[in-house]
Amino acid sequence: MGLFSWFKDRKKKQKTNAVRQAGINGNTADPEVRQAFYKECSELIEEAVFQSEQAKNEYGLVTAYLADIQKLEMISGNSRAEIEEAAKSLLSLESVKERLEKQPPSISEAQKSFLALHEDELSETIQWLRGEEEHQRELDGKLKYLAGEKAVYVMEHEECLNKNAFLKNMVLGISFGVAAFLCLFFGISSATGRDLRIPFLLTVIAGLIFAMYAMVATRRNIYNMKVADRKRNKVIEVENRIKLRYVNCTWAVEYAYEKYHTTSSIQLETMWKEYLRIKAEEERQRRNDRQREVYRSTIIRELRQHGIADAGIWVLQPQALIDDKEMVEVRHNLNVRRQKLREHIDYNVKQKEKNEMAILQFAGEHPEYLDEMKGLIERYRLLQKLK
Repeated sequence: MGLFSWFKDRKKKQKTNAVRQAGINGNTADPEVRQAFYKECSELIEEAVFQSEQAKNEYGLVTAYLADIQKLEMISGNSRAEIEEAAKSLLSLESVKERLEKQPPSISEAQKSFLALHEDELSETIQWLRGEEEHQRELDGKLKYLAGEKAVYVMEHEECLNKNAFLKNMVLGISFGVAAFLCLFFGISSATGRDLRIPFLLTVIAGLIFAMYAMVATRRNIYNMKVADRKRNKVIEVENRIKLRYVNCTWAVEYAYEKYHTTSSIQLETMWKEYLRIKAEEERQRRNDRQREVYRSTIIRELRQHGIADAGIWVLQPQALIDDKEMVEVRHNLNVRRQKLREHIDYNVKQKEKNEMAILQFAGEHPEYLDEMKGLIERYRLLQKLK
């Protein structure tokens, strides 16, 4: 029943009034014209009556609210103090509720339901998962260290092989050199007759000394190579044991990630803490709701004891029970509403009377149609007015 609908109804009625006037001033001998006139009048009267009744009902409610305000202002003493105390507590709890509702959860409802399902085990699971992740990092570090150690021993093995190959090539080269010198000394001695036994002997001794050095160095390199191989095999043995533990640990961690829909113990702990926060807030909200219901009941009980017709409406605006300015605003709004309703009622009453007078006027000017208008006149009790 707003202002817009009021203008809309008025525009419609003005239009139908024009149609009705055209019917009256036109060919009244035409039955269709008369029936259209009767229908238009009837619809306008029905609509006016309907709008009036609705407005009167609403007017009665608004008047009752204003009467309740007068009764509220007369309450004093312990009852007044109890009502105001309950209203203040209710407002405080309402502000707490609004503050809690402004903190949106950082986990979805699906995550919340899942965490609730595993609530009993999650605290221990987070501790276990954190330990397994740390263990996984330790094992990974050891594997990287052992891989470095193994690479060192492989390099030592390759280095020994390269040294022995170098010594072998050197021995072959020196052997060819010694043989060449011996052939040279022998040729010179045969050609000149000079005694070259000392150079010949020194060359042989030098070759033998180098051969002995090469043999000792080769044996030392072979020993070092075997030592490197043993160390490398020991590293591989330890590496295999650690790798088995690492694979099992990694599988356990990844399975836990899959089971609890997370990527780390830190993320799972964050989700768990958020779940506990939401759970605590929900419990606080339930306590808040119970306390609010107690204060609502207190206000309604006290107001009913003092004859307030609609006590429930005041628990929806507790500020008005403790703030005189707020109550003045409520009273003003109700008075404005009542004035608009009164205007709406008056308008529809006038519309009803206007259309009734149109029917009476038509009946007075055209008594020959009284029989076909009998139902219309009786329906709106116009017989007395017609006389």
